[in-house]
Amino acid sequence: MPDPREIHDAFAAALCAHDSRRLLDCFHPDAVLVTPVGMVEGHEQIEWYFGQFFSIVPDLTTKVTTMLVHGDTIAVEWVTSGNQTGVMLLPDGTEIPGTGRPISWTGCGMWTVEDGRFATGRIYYDQLHAYMSLGCRLVQTEPGSTAAPVHVGASDRGAEPVPAADPQDQGTRAESRSGPIRRLLRRLTGR
Repeated sequence: MPDPREIHDAFAAALCAHDSRRLLDCFHPDAVLVTPVGMVEGHEQIEWYFGQFFSIVPDLTTKVTTMLVHGDTIAVEWVTSGNQTGVMLLPDGTEIPGTGRPISWTGCGMWTVEDGRFATGRIYYDQLHAYMSLGCRLVQTEPGSTAAPVHVGASDRGAEPVPAADPQDQGTRAESRSGPIRRLLRRLTGR
């Protein structure tokens, strides 16, 4: 049976090759991942989660910088990079078209292995750095202000208002899979 290091090596190779089938072979069918955009469960959601990165950054590569194994648990630190040529969806439905800009982010993950596959995982990465490398920026608004936050396009040519999110749209477990990403981005932009 493969050890956690071998499983992670297979996962990293599949990730860099954008090979969803090989990537899913590294996970139990009912595996659970906790990610910055929410929890994903099972092969279908795991494939969707990593597929978002593949479509936004088609030349995505990941380099492992640190790996520690303790029993059935593996901790990994990594750097991911590529060029944002695919469309990125923002919380309000606005899309950032492919910019061609280089994007990179650092992160780490903790994985638990059972029966030769990942059963659970926690992924952490620097979202602010990733968004800023796309030309996005944080905008502070006054508390209680009705002024719409400003989104600066990736080319930084000018600003355009971003409509405020509907406060009723808090999401449920049955919502579309883009819901967790939209909620995360709302938190980042303060809306």
